[in-house]
Amino acid sequence: MVDLSRNYAKIGDARLDLTAKEFRIIEFLALRKGAVLIKDALLNHLYGGIDEPEPKIIDVFMCKLRRKLADAGATGVVIDTIWGQGYILREMRDYDAMTVSA
Repeated sequence: MVDLSRNYAKIGDARLDLTAKEFRIIEFLALRKGAVLIKDALLNHLYGGIDEPEPKIIDVFMCKLRRKLADAGATGVVIDTIWGQGYILREMRDYDAMTVSA
């Protein structure tokens, strides 16, 4: 759960210890759950076009967020990489609905 009014995220009863930028990424993903977000959109959300670092920094943030989600026992959500496009926040039940076609 992401509580926008209080600037925190929780997994079950465990509150995630996020930096301000990590929270902004989770917030952005949660508000657009199911949509693929490109790195440039995430960078713009974090830095507002001012002194933006290299897009690779988003990969670093995602790695840290995934680790924190796993450490908190998050089993209901996942941040997926859509190769060549960006990132998407999915609920695990979305995987149950996916089918593989040959």
